[in-house]
Amino acid sequence: MKKNNLYRKHVFVCTNERNSESQQSCGKIGSELRFFLKQEMAKRGLNKEIRINKSGCLGQCSKGPCYVIYPNQEWHFNIDMDQSEKILNEILE
Repeated sequence: MKKNNLYRKHVFVCTNERNSESQQSCGKIGSELRFFLKQEMAKRGLNKEIRINKSGCLGQCSKGPCYVIYPNQEWHFNIDMDQSEKILNEILE
């Protein structure tokens, strides 16, 4: 449950899009993942406890599409939508 108006967890999903062949872009995967996670939190009634936000570049482009979970600063890299259920379960732990 929220304490002092803070979320139990706060997830930032990189949705930065690049038009460059020299650097990876998280945009497409990140946007899809964020949409999925937001829907799942709402279905479970957890959107007031676990916040899912889009983020600009998180500075980890070389590691592929990513997200980070606060307050523990748990970084996850090289994600894809095939992992969406696993990602959801990791956030809910």
